[in-house]
Amino acid sequence: MTRRLLTITAVLMAILLAAACGNDEGNPQEGGTNPTASTLTASAGNNNSATLTWTECPDDDFSSYVLYRSETSGIAANLSSATLVATITVKETLAHTDDGLAWSTPYYYALQTVDTSQLTAWSNETTITTPDSTGGGGDVLTCYQIQGQADESPYDGDDVTVTGIVTAAAGEFYTSVTDAQLATIEDPSGGEWSGLVLFGYDGVMDNLQRGDSVVVSGEVQEFYGLTEVVVGSVDFYEAGHAIPAPEQISSVDIASEKWEGVFASVSNVTVTTDPNSYGEFMVDDGSGEGMVKLHSFSTSIGDTYSEIIGVVFYSYDEYKLNARDENDFTD
Repeated sequence: MTRRLLTITAVLMAILLAAACGNDEGNPQEGGTNPTASTLTASAGNNNSATLTWTECPDDDFSSYVLYRSETSGIAANLSSATLVATITVKETLAHTDDGLAWSTPYYYALQTVDTSQLTAWSNETTITTPDSTGGGGDVLTCYQIQGQADESPYDGDDVTVTGIVTAAAGEFYTSVTDAQLATIEDPSGGEWSGLVLFGYDGVMDNLQRGDSVVVSGEVQEFYGLTEVVVGSVDFYEAGHAIPAPEQISSVDIASEKWEGVFASVSNVTVTTDPNSYGEFMVDDGSGEGMVKLHSFSTSIGDTYSEIIGVVFYSYDEYKLNARDENDFTD
């Protein structure tokens, strides 16, 4: 009787084990059914981004979609070379935009579908190439090219398209011109001749904020000695980029053409004149005086600052470091 009972028990256990092996949740290490793979498609936007779409996983035990990107093909075979772009746990979410890509660069994408047993399935691999910084064809210039390493831009009077990172948002600098705004941009690499002043009417630059990567079109003008672009259109902008670190210059170098339009700073300076009615005053770090400007800023002779940052402008025959707000002054 005991031997018969043991035999029946062994048979029942074998049946239960076989049933478990056919169930993802019961024993995923011993086989089971992989999730249904999605079909992935990718398209490049008219900026440095990619839009990914995929088919929905029909399985009840769906857990997540995991999207990967790489600059080389073969993501599924070499996952360590890929970047995790997004993990999406809502089965009905079938699209994602991957922003902040480099210009003119090929990218590969693959989507891994994961079920509740941690079984996985790979989509096809797809690729896109981001456009150049025009958002599609044409010549886009840098601030360095517009400045031309000279007092006057070689593009003076020309219609141009230029790209850069916004260092001062639209409206942060005062202008007496009705319905107009000033902003500044800079090449990401920084350095001499790397900045540029933008001037726009009727809110054309309203969306420009510090850290935006932008492409703008307009006419280059030498406005009483200041090289600027009168913006007719903002062709592209994208938030969240790193502003180039301010260039460390001496107080006497504020009055240098090569720093015009550049985001810069002076350190360990002493105020040598009281502000005038325009908020202009002189500072000196021992190298010689340079002008700083911030409307309605209160300071006086003898005050010291460990750092002042701003953008170098030229107006009324004077170079000046225009601070954006009081946070640009460090005691």
